Amino acid sequence: MNFEQLIAKLPEFGHNITIFANRLGLVQAQLEVDHIALRITELSDAEHLKAQFEKRGTILSDKVINGRPIYLIELDQPLSVGSWQVKVVELPFPDGRKRRDGWEHIEFVLPCGADNEQQMMKAVKQLPVITAKWPVIEDGTLDIEVKSSDSKADDEPLPNPSVSFKSNHLTIKLHPYDIRQVIGAHPAPGK
Repeated sequence: MNFEQLIAKLPEFGHNITIFANRLGLVQAQLEVDHIALRITELSDAEHLKAQFEKRGTILSDKVINGRPIYLIELDQPLSVGSWQVKVVELPFPDGRKRRDGWEHIEFVLPCGADNEQQMMKAVKQLPVITAKWPVIEDGTLDIEVKSSDSKADDEPLPNPSVSFKSNHLTIKLHPYDIRQVIGAHPAPGK
């Protein structure tokens, strides 16, 4: 997949992720969009995309996580994803698994100060738009898979617990801080 193909798929991704966010009630919750992420299965495609994104922004982070590089790139000009403007792209290099190439998920900030996945899950369940839907999310009626995770690299000033909602090939994640604050690229609030 080259850069032009990836960008050509952005309107469809924006449309589909907006529908999914509406199903969850997250559009009306008016959370701030943090970043979008893609999945690429071929190393040559990942290297091409990295070079193209570097021409359009700045690499904020290039950590090796679970044995593969994951880049965070802050763009000079935001991408339009549905009605959102997104300045940060997450580009994980291939991990050997075959997946569908292209845009995979969007992440929102739920500013709750959570330090771990239990606190993050509690904060998500307290969002009024989620509280109302939680019984049918949890029982599988909406065909949405929910997962939580806890991650914090040793050199990062903030934890990054998240709750993800997955349906078909789309994922929406919520986490407590802007990813730029998590990695130390911008000052953390009150830290």
